[in-house]
Amino acid sequence: MKHSEKAVKNSVQKAVNDIVLQEWEIARKEIDHKCGVRLRSCTAWVYESENYYFLRSYNTIVAFIHKETKTCYDVLRYVYGYTATSAQHIAKFWHDYTPYPWNNTYYIWRNV
Repeated sequence: MKHSEKAVKNSVQKAVNDIVLQEWEIARKEIDHKCGVRLRSCTAWVYESENYYFLRSYNTIVAFIHKETKTCYDVLRYVYGYTATSAQHIAKFWHDYTPYPWNNTYYIWRNV
C-alpha cells in the first residue's frame, strides 16, 4: 500500500472513530443493566433503552444499535480490545436486532 493510500485510509478511519465516539457518549447515558435478554445461547446479553439496544459481552458493553436509524456501532476495540468471541456476539446481535442488516450502516471503532 502506498503512503498516500495509507494516509487516506487512516483519515477515513479517524472520521469513523469520531462518529462512533460521538454516538457512544450519547448512548451510554441510557445504559441500564437491570434487565436484559440473553443473545441466543451465548454468554452475551442485550439491554434495551428508549433509543438503543446494547450488547454486553463478558460484562462489557461492546456494541449498540440506534433503534430509529438501525445503525450499529461496534466499540469492542475501544472499550476492551479484540476478542473473536465478542466479535461473534456482535455479528449475531447485528443480525438479530436489525432488519435486513446488509442494508444498514455499521461503524467499527479501530485504533489508527
